[in-house]
Amino acid sequence: MKEIAREISVLKRRILEYADSKGIKKYEIYQNTGISNGVLSQKGGLSEDNVMRFLSHYSDLSPEWLLTGKGAMLRGQSAPEVAPPPSEPAFPGFIEEIKSLSVKVGRLEAENEHLRTAIEAKQREIEAQQREIEAQRREIEARQKEIEDKERQIKLMRIDHLKKEEPDIHTQYLEPAHAPLPPENPVESAELLKSQPQEALFTP
Repeated sequence: MKEIAREISVLKRRILEYADSKGIKKYEIYQNTGISNGVLSQKGGLSEDNVMRFLSHYSDLSPEWLLTGKGAMLRGQSAPEVAPPPSEPAFPGFIEEIKSLSVKVGRLEAENEHLRTAIEAKQREIEAQQREIEAQRREIEARQKEIEDKERQIKLMRIDHLKKEEPDIHTQYLEPAHAPLPPENPVESAELLKSQPQEALFTP
């Protein structure tokens, strides 16, 4: 990567310079950004779409340095004391394009942050709804168990009530086989035995 052709544009040379300082290979840039293979080695400039792709993935690279060569290469890095030699502009009006791209990058970052916050809020809302549904399910199960217990109690009460109202079949419908015998008088029984002949007593 240190052999940079003179014919390629300033933007490509700066991208390759950044990649060389970070130890990034060309094929990694193509894979990570979606830029077509071989673009960085071709003559000519770099499209706005490819610049946006590169800046979106390698967010530590300073858009100002990439587009103008001013300031530090990396964001949050102090600018070198000796400014690099001025380089020719990539094409007329490119400074305005730089500013527009920087604004777009900032807007995209803000939109991504907003979407991330919205997604996290929605996830928390879904989790809260799931907890509420689970609580309602447990409450329904408890109510069903309570209803079942009451139904069993009612059933037992009905059985007890029917048992109390049911007449005693043995006492209601069972008649005595014969009239009860009068109580036996020992004296009368003895006199009756004396009055009967002895043969009658042993008559089968």
